[in-house]
Amino acid sequence: MPSASIHLLHIHFPIILVTSNQAPNLSPACHLNVEMWTLKSPHRFLTLALFVLLAFATTAMTTASATKHTGLRVEQVGHPQRRLAATLADAPSLRLQFTLKRTSMNIYGQSQFYVFANPVVSADNTSVLYDGYAAFMDGTTDYTFMLVDGIAYFVTSTAGDTSGSQSAQCLASSLLPPLNDIVSALNGATAISSAAAGNDTITCASGDLFKVTLGDADFVVCSSGSDGFTIYGSDLDISVEYLDSPVTITAPTLSDDAAVSCETVVTATSVSDTTLALLTGQTISSSSRRKLKAEATTTLSSSSCTCQSTPRPCIFFHGLGSSTEQTTLQTKSSYFGDISKSAPCCSSIKYAILNTVDNAWTDATLQQKVCNFAISVSSTSSVSSKTIADTIIVTHSMGGLMMAGALANGRCKVASSTTWVSLSAPMAGSMGADYLENACSGNNVFLQAVANLVGQCPANNAVAALAYQNEARSTSALNAAYVAAQSAFRSNVDAAMCSDNYSGLLSTDQAVYKLAGSVIPHKSKQNDGVVEYQSCAGGLSTSKFGNTYDDTFYLTGLNHADTAFRHGDALVVNSQKPVKWFECLL
Repeated sequence: MPSASIHLLHIHFPIILVTSNQAPNLSPACHLNVEMWTLKSPHRFLTLALFVLLAFATTAMTTASATKHTGLRVEQVGHPQRRLAATLADAPSLRLQFTLKRTSMNIYGQSQFYVFANPVVSADNTSVLYDGYAAFMDGTTDYTFMLVDGIAYFVTSTAGDTSGSQSAQCLASSLLPPLNDIVSALNGATAISSAAAGNDTITCASGDLFKVTLGDADFVVCSSGSDGFTIYGSDLDISVEYLDSPVTITAPTLSDDAAVSCETVVTATSVSDTTLALLTGQTISSSSRRKLKAEATTTLSSSSCTCQSTPRPCIFFHGLGSSTEQTTLQTKSSYFGDISKSAPCCSSIKYAILNTVDNAWTDATLQQKVCNFAISVSSTSSVSSKTIADTIIVTHSMGGLMMAGALANGRCKVASSTTWVSLSAPMAGSMGADYLENACSGNNVFLQAVANLVGQCPANNAVAALAYQNEARSTSALNAAYVAAQSAFRSNVDAAMCSDNYSGLLSTDQAVYKLAGSVIPHKSKQNDGVVEYQSCAGGLSTSKFGNTYDDTFYLTGLNHADTAFRHGDALVVNSQKPVKWFECLL
C-alpha cells in the first residue's frame, strides 16, 4: 500500500482512512477561526475524517480480493475458500480504495486513499455495522479516528511518542449530517445491462452490473464474485477488497468529562440477498438477479465540465467582514476558496477587497468602487457609458447587495455579454443582523456569545444595514433600498446559489452555522445559518431553483461558508457540490 498523507474532505458516507504504512500516533485538535459571515476552517478536515468513518459504518460493502494484514501493513494473499451457502457471519474485514476524480474533493492533496473496517454482525446474522479506524500523520502529530460499537472517537498524540500519552474525545451526532444508508442503497440495487461514465464505457467482466443510489447520486456497481466489486460514480470510484484477518480496533480510554458526550451514532442494518452476496464475496445468483427490476443502461455524468460559452475575465466580490481595503484588484483571496481549477469560463480571475465593516452596502462610495472594479477587468467595458461588458461577476453574501444597489442607483449597468452569478445574497437582509443588534443592546452573556458568530458588539455600520426588511431594526430608507436592489437583482442576475439547509458540508465551520441556524430567530428554517432561502432568492420564483449542480439557480444544502467555495464538494450529495456547479454553469 503506498504511503500517503491524507487530507479529509466532505465525505457524505462513512469510511476509514489510512494514510501511511504505519499506524499513526494520535494527533491534534481541531480549532475554529470564526470570521463574521464566512468562516475560515484550517482544520476542517479533522471532523470530515470521522464522518468518512461514520458513513462507512452503515455500509455493508465488500469485495473478495483477500489480503494478509499485519498491523497497518497489508500484503496480498490468495483468496480463502468461501462457503457455498454464505451468511453474514462469513463477512470479512475490508479494505476500500477511494479514487477521487475532482481536485475539489481531494483529501490533504491526495486523490486516492484507503479505508479499513471490521464487520460486527448481529447474533441472529441478519444485520451488520462496521467498526473501523482512520490513521494518519500531519507534521509532528498523529491522528486516529475510530468507530467502535457505533460510537465515534477522535484521538490525538505526538508523532513518535512511545509513552502512550494521548487525548481522546467523542464526536456527538449533532455535529454530523444524516448518514447515507449505503446498505439500503445496495438493498435497492437495480440490474442493468450496460453502463458508461461520460463518454467512457464501464467494463464489467462478469456482466453483473447494478445501479444504486447513494444520497441523491447514481452509482454503478460491478460485481466480480470472489474477486470483489467496484463502485463507479461520476466523481469517485471505490474498489473494495477482503482482508484475510480482522484489524485490531480498541476503543480509547476517556476521561469522565469526555465520556459524557459519547453517544451511539450508527446502528446495524439488515441486508438483502444481493447485498449479502456482495458482503461475502459470493457470486450473485441468477434467481437474485431476476428479482431485481432490470433497466437497459445507465450513463453517469462526466466528472468535469468545459466552458460552453465565451471565456471572459471573472471578478469576485466578497461579503461582510473585511476591515481592510485594496486599491487594486488582487489575484488571491482568503475569503473565497480556491476556484481557479474549476473555472473554465474565466479567462482571468481577480478579487476586489473592500471595507465591508465600516461601510454599509447602501454607501454610495462603496457602490461606486464596485462599479469601477467591475468595469476595469474587460477591455470592452466602458467608463463613459458606465457599462460592464464581457465580464463574469461573482458576488457572495453582502457583495450581492452591493452590486444590486450599484445597479439600482445607476452607478453602472451590465451589458448582455456580462454574466452575474450571485451566491447567498441577503437580498431582504438577515435576522442575524437583528439578532446581533438585540444582543449587543442587552446584558445576556449567552445571547452576546451566540451573536459573536455573525459579528462583534457593538454592531458595525455594515451589520446594521443588513437588518431584516420591514423588521423593527430596519428603517423606511433601508426598506426602500431593499426594494430597489431586489428589482435590479431580478432584472440582471443570471445564476444564483441559495440554501434551504444549514447543516452543510462536514467541516469545523459546520457546528457554528448549525448553532446560528437554530438559535438566530430566522423567519424560516430554510436558511444557510445566516441568510434565509427567501431572502437569497430576492423575489425570484422558487420554481426557478433546482437541487442539483446542473441547475442554473441552485438550491443547496450548504451553509453560508460553503457557498463561498471554502469547503470544496461533497462526495455523493448533488445538492452539496458548489465548486462543480460553478465549473459546469456557463
